[in-house]
Amino acid sequence: MSKSIKIGLLALAGAALLVFIILRIIEAAKPAPPKKQPTPIVRIAQPTHQSIVYKLDYDGDVIPVLQANIFSRVTGLLEAVYTDMGHTVRKGQLIALIDTAQAHQAEMQAAASYANAKAIEERTRDLTKKNLASQQDLDNAIAALRTAEANYESARIQVSYSRITAPFSGYVTKRWLDPGAIVSSNPIVNSSNTTIFTIMDIDTVKVDINVLDRDIPKIPTIHRAVVKLDAFPDREFSAFVARSAQAINLTTRTMPVEIMIPNRDQAIKPGSFAHVSLILGENPDAITLPTEAVLRDGEGAYVLLAQDSIARRKPVVTGVVQNGRTEIVSGLDGTEPVIVVGQNFAKPNAKITITKSAPGMDTTSHPY
Repeated sequence: MSKSIKIGLLALAGAALLVFIILRIIEAAKPAPPKKQPTPIVRIAQPTHQSIVYKLDYDGDVIPVLQANIFSRVTGLLEAVYTDMGHTVRKGQLIALIDTAQAHQAEMQAAASYANAKAIEERTRDLTKKNLASQQDLDNAIAALRTAEANYESARIQVSYSRITAPFSGYVTKRWLDPGAIVSSNPIVNSSNTTIFTIMDIDTVKVDINVLDRDIPKIPTIHRAVVKLDAFPDREFSAFVARSAQAINLTTRTMPVEIMIPNRDQAIKPGSFAHVSLILGENPDAITLPTEAVLRDGEGAYVLLAQDSIARRKPVVTGVVQNGRTEIVSGLDGTEPVIVVGQNFAKPNAKITITKSAPGMDTTSHPY
């Protein structure tokens, strides 16, 4: 074979190889045929009719309506205490006695001065009647008597301060000092020995809550209030809105509101953590769905209905969310087969495969 023929054959083989490589590259560049997506498997259920309570929920601490730290107005030895922590006291009841020797001495001196001033006034009055003393002398005697009388009354009041009485009926929740302690009437001089007792009236207690500014317009529509405590998880306490501040705190953008709770059995203790529900109203026949069945996009809330094995988008207007269910204000009449499981995989106007309905729901009457 001549040399020129060999060269021609090699060139032809090279060209064929090049064409083969180009064809393979073109073939590889072609997009793979789309894989067939499996039809989503879904479950369906009808909306449920149930009672919905419209409310505002807030938390707060239970505090007594009446509370007082009992101080002494005089300084002296705490001679005796007549009650203790946990005891009940009546208004005006003697609960402690302070030995104020200086006050008693001052009272005796004031009493003596008053008696002397009264005698001088009476004697001067008699002398004036006999023209043996001037009217100025009588005026001076009367003024001295009034001063002595005021000093005597002040001394008697100071002695009365040694008897510590309860300002109102309630419980002694703390006794701060023991008999024998020195009680000070000046907290600046001795701040640790000024408070003797803490008394609380817990027949009625309250919870102070801070209502958000967006909820303030709803306060006039509150029907009632319900309070729950961690200590009584199965009990609800009736309450009512007593008063509101009528001004918004600029720092928190909230308004203080006082919730009163009758506590005749005294089960509620001050300091408890309380969950307050302000009841605005109730819908006894609301249409609800599991919250996860309600989807949202740029156009708003919607659900997917199962119709002829096709997922159909249905816009809805939602209301409150309670106990994992969302109220449907409009868009459904309560008879629609709503996709409640698998809705995140289904697409509007796409085929679906319906499996057994959600527990308790009968789908045989619906033409899907």
